[in-house]
Amino acid sequence: MEIYIRLNADVEHDYAFQVSNEDTINNKIKKIFPSKTGLADLMVLRPSIFHEKEPVKFYKSIHPGYLSEGGCLMFHYEADNEENLEELNDSKPLIDQLWPGQLVVPEWKLSKKNIWVYTIIMLAWLYTDLPDAISPTPGICLTNQLSRLLIPVAKHMDLPEIAAKLEQEVQANYSSLVAQWLFFVMHIFKVGIITLFLKLGIANPISFNPYKLWSLRDLTSPSANGAKNSGGNNNTTDLKTRLRSLGWIGAKRATYDDYQTNYYNYVIDKMGGAVAAYRAGAIRKAAAPGIQLVAGEGFQSPLEDRFTASTFTAIKTERKFILSEEYFVELENNLKKILEEYDGDIGKMNAEIRRFRRFGIYEPDEKLASLVKLRREIADEKEKASNSDATFGIKKNDLKKSN
Repeated sequence: MEIYIRLNADVEHDYAFQVSNEDTINNKIKKIFPSKTGLADLMVLRPSIFHEKEPVKFYKSIHPGYLSEGGCLMFHYEADNEENLEELNDSKPLIDQLWPGQLVVPEWKLSKKNIWVYTIIMLAWLYTDLPDAISPTPGICLTNQLSRLLIPVAKHMDLPEIAAKLEQEVQANYSSLVAQWLFFVMHIFKVGIITLFLKLGIANPISFNPYKLWSLRDLTSPSANGAKNSGGNNNTTDLKTRLRSLGWIGAKRATYDDYQTNYYNYVIDKMGGAVAAYRAGAIRKAAAPGIQLVAGEGFQSPLEDRFTASTFTAIKTERKFILSEEYFVELENNLKKILEEYDGDIGKMNAEIRRFRRFGIYEPDEKLASLVKLRREIADEKEKASNSDATFGIKKNDLKKSN
């Protein structure tokens, strides 16, 4: 079974992982995050440097999600909101807790150690740039330290004018009082920008240690792996074996906006241009594909009814889209039919599988297409009824005012 795990607490980093019937949070998911045995040495997993490297809890998203035009499920942007999360049992098999394709959301704890270390470094940096007029140790800023290193170099290269200029600049109160305060305010602003980038995860390095970053090259170096296989480097981890043991697939689930853009371009290309798509009446659906599901649908379907419920019956009798084993079998059959059309072309088949994992199916068979059509009709009926009620309320208020 394939599931998705949200890394970096980022909606654009929902990665697919393969889990077996016996896999649990403890023996599978938690192994993804350690440095030596997991993926932490290969990619950034935590939201920012201010968080611990490993999650403290794991939740599943029970937001119903979106039903795509191909009958697949996409994650809603509110999928990781607190009200849409349900904690997972660490020792219970994942197959008994999750639907195929469901989203797992790790909970990250702030690292007090990292926060304190960062704060001390930034305060020390700010202290060195205090205006000379108020600093207990004037002239110790980093630029002055660099100038002091360059002075003997300039003298050695027989550049007396440059050396003399640098000697003047390192003297305390060389700059005017206004300039000193202006530079200090700019330094505070610079520290604020750096902090903002780090807090938001815009800058989120694997490590600040240059030696560690250099040593990580061995993990992805083909020559290192080859040396290991030949017995030349016993300390080198076999990358492929590690990824395989973690269930790593390497595919990311698209956000709704990415899906909308990709599906729109697909429809336009298929129709032979925007004009042809407009004449065929396909523009509206392509511009706003999919249907937002409501409570009790999608990933809120009762998991205990997985093997007894019928998705295609419930859409007609209960007027809602629920998940079932029948539905996932139909998805699998659809994908197989699509792959058969490529006549064994491995490249095209792999590309189709990658698209399926990211965007779902674009060309469903009649059974899936009918399912989507029925759910869209239900959504349209509800919208029409809601608009009718709103119009009735306005007319009722107008009548009261006239009386």
